[in-house]
Amino acid sequence: MADNFPMIFSEFELGPVTLANRVYHSPVTLNYLDWNTGFPKEELAYYYAERARGGVGLIIQGAVDVHPASQYWPVPHSRLYDEASIPSFRRIVDMVHDAGAKIFIELFHVGQASNTRTYGAASVGPSSIPSMVAGTTPKSMELDDIEEAIAAFETTTKNAVEAGYDGIELHASHGYLLEQFLSPYYNRRNDEYGGSLENRMRMLLETLERCRNIAGKDIAMGVRLVADELLPGGLTLDDTLEIAERLADTDMIDFLDIDVGSHQNYHVTMSPMYGSPGYNLPYSAAIREAVDPLPVLCAPGRLVDPAEAEKALTEGQADMIGLGRALIADPDWVQKTLDGRESSIRHCVFCNQYTMGNLYKGLPVGCIQNPVTGREATRGSGTLVSVVQKKKVVVIGAGPAGMEVARLASQRGHDVSLYEKEQEPGGQILLAAKLPGRDAIGGVVRWQQQQLEKAGVKIITGCEVSADQVGDMDTDAVIVATGASYLSTGMSAMIPMPLPGSDVPGRVVTPEIVLRGECEPGPVVVVLDSDGHVTPPGIAELLASRGHQVSIISAAPVIGNKLVEEMNMPYVYARLEEHNVELLSSTWVTEIRDGEMDIFNVFAPTKQRTIKADTVVMAAGRETHDQLYHQLKPFIDEVHRIGDCISPGDIGTAMLSADTLGRSL
Repeated sequence: MADNFPMIFSEFELGPVTLANRVYHSPVTLNYLDWNTGFPKEELAYYYAERARGGVGLIIQGAVDVHPASQYWPVPHSRLYDEASIPSFRRIVDMVHDAGAKIFIELFHVGQASNTRTYGAASVGPSSIPSMVAGTTPKSMELDDIEEAIAAFETTTKNAVEAGYDGIELHASHGYLLEQFLSPYYNRRNDEYGGSLENRMRMLLETLERCRNIAGKDIAMGVRLVADELLPGGLTLDDTLEIAERLADTDMIDFLDIDVGSHQNYHVTMSPMYGSPGYNLPYSAAIREAVDPLPVLCAPGRLVDPAEAEKALTEGQADMIGLGRALIADPDWVQKTLDGRESSIRHCVFCNQYTMGNLYKGLPVGCIQNPVTGREATRGSGTLVSVVQKKKVVVIGAGPAGMEVARLASQRGHDVSLYEKEQEPGGQILLAAKLPGRDAIGGVVRWQQQQLEKAGVKIITGCEVSADQVGDMDTDAVIVATGASYLSTGMSAMIPMPLPGSDVPGRVVTPEIVLRGECEPGPVVVVLDSDGHVTPPGIAELLASRGHQVSIISAAPVIGNKLVEEMNMPYVYARLEEHNVELLSSTWVTEIRDGEMDIFNVFAPTKQRTIKADTVVMAAGRETHDQLYHQLKPFIDEVHRIGDCISPGDIGTAMLSADTLGRSL
């Protein structure tokens, strides 16, 4: 209730703009755009409108390009510099306003991180410092280039004003052009745009002045400012305090939006579940004290609890609290808090699989536990319709897919019974949460179980249902959600057949067997990894922490290749190093024997050797548990299967199949 969170639900002013509360949707890239035109799709408008209806006071729309040279690799951004794009941006503004929120937009030029392959010309930066992101060395900008970039910000501001935005934020963080000029790490110039702090601020101040003149006084203007680049020789908090004070003294800005990090440390900027919550707040608190009374905004990082947001505001660590991934997971975070239903908030688990993981595949951002994200136009609020004909529905398997389809079917009016062979619902997620540093993933099924109880679903645990038992049930529809599990044979994409020796008794186990405590591994353990994700290194760390000598073998050139795009790798590798886990990439197995195995280099197959292996953990291929489905299909009129029971995937694919069926059943 509002009385419990007086700071969150107090009105707040950012310059000329009055906001209903102190929660804002932080600027995140969602990739809901037409790649050919660079214009935002209608999906983006529906996405933001859903969060506006969910009670957020302000939305700061994710960064848009101001110039054709600003083509961030590998993630495209919308092109507000093109006047033809204005109607598609105006649609976003109108829908957000109609839903009751204000909306700002973030403008940026990526500078040295530009994708020269698609732009067809050199990337640009204050100096010719190689880009870790683009893998190129930019052209050191001439004065004409600087003027062209400033004019591009000016033009894009004009287009933003015409589209109806309530405010504009200039992006001077995360290693982009305006930060590059501020930073001694990127800026090695010896003219009026480099050297002293006064000179390094010149680009930002000239851009700000010209954008402010275009925007006028009826539109809020602010800067997203890096508090600490976390780079050797880069900007520190002490540097940024002085920059922030100088910006405040100009009287050209209405707010600062504070975060940390540059390209080289996105794993901090977008910390996964291994990172510490609230990592941005100490920085925003210091800057707020220095620039008071200028409002300071901050997305704390990994914040999900309204009480923590209230505490940060009360203690003066920030004037507004930004949420990004938390609102991707639950668009109604603010409204639920206002209604006193904060316990029903679907907490982001910060897996980064469908946020950063999707972005760096060039895919639209989504959420592994909320398949509605990005599909608000067809699956958003008000689209779940009650059934015309109530059915008795039996769902078999209470993993995430089974729980989700049961929840939706019950909410629509069906009479639903959910059967689970284990003693508690949750399926593979309960095991995944036992991996070191991964306990947050259990939040997915904790929320689902709470919602199942509210929906009135009958949950029967400790009951493995047979086809004969289903045949005796009084039911109209059966949904099989019996999941999948790792194969002990070692069959994988590398060698799509069982590995010789995988049937050695007592030597080969699966991750599930380890996590359930159903085996006692020997002193020397080898984890075979064709999964590329968190399970193999998690198993390795778990066993190494118990005193086993552990190696991970993968045919991929990099152990845990999927960890990179999700920002997990720096954390996972540090943990493996701490426990002396050996990493053998570009390697696979020819044969497993008692106490040893033969391995080879996949790029030089004649290079073979034998290593010790008392226990082998197979984290390779997975198989579906679809036997019950095929047994039921001949004699049950309406039988469906969902999730991993169709094909082994991830939590997100399981939830999407459940959502699709739950809405149509």
